[in-house]
Amino acid sequence: MKILLIDNEDKKISDYMDAVRSVDEAASVRGFMVADAYKEIVSREIENLSFPILVEKKRIHVRTFGNFEVYIDGIPVSSKYNKTRELFAFLIDKNGSLTDTKEIAAALWEGDTADHTSYLKNIRSDMLSTLKEWGEEDVVVRQRGRLGIIPDMIQCDYFDMLAGNESAMIKYTGEYMSQYSWAEYTNGALADIKDAYMKRKGL
Repeated sequence: MKILLIDNEDKKISDYMDAVRSVDEAASVRGFMVADAYKEIVSREIENLSFPILVEKKRIHVRTFGNFEVYIDGIPVSSKYNKTRELFAFLIDKNGSLTDTKEIAAALWEGDTADHTSYLKNIRSDMLSTLKEWGEEDVVVRQRGRLGIIPDMIQCDYFDMLAGNESAMIKYTGEYMSQYSWAEYTNGALADIKDAYMKRKGL
């Protein structure tokens, strides 16, 4: 029986398959032996050449299409203040951009010229303590006078749509964070993205 000598360096699985198939006619008489060798080589090389794909499960799931909602481990997240949820929603809308507190206050208290500095500090503290209770406080980035989130730590339909995910495109039906008036600008942008997608698909 012909002995196969194969250099392991820079070989693909197909190289091993071709080498096994090149066994001469004398060896093919013992077909079962060739088949066994074939299976063994391919199995071994698949194991050696394959690397496990590590997929980190994201605990935080955010729904923005329709009404805004946040889940951690599948459980709706509640907070002390109603504005706490809106603050987190606004940071989601910013898609990771660091936003200063003046811009946040202007959005959350649209048209209200009163000083909400103290209240904003309270809801920021509430948001951070709520996330800390779940062990997810690192999702929020804090710098002097600015806040942001880390999108890669969050599973979100809005982020998926921006990335061109077809499933997210289909799920979007024209509603985005419906309970917040400041979300209308982004909703218009998403509508344009959806229109372009539909045209590409010929729909």
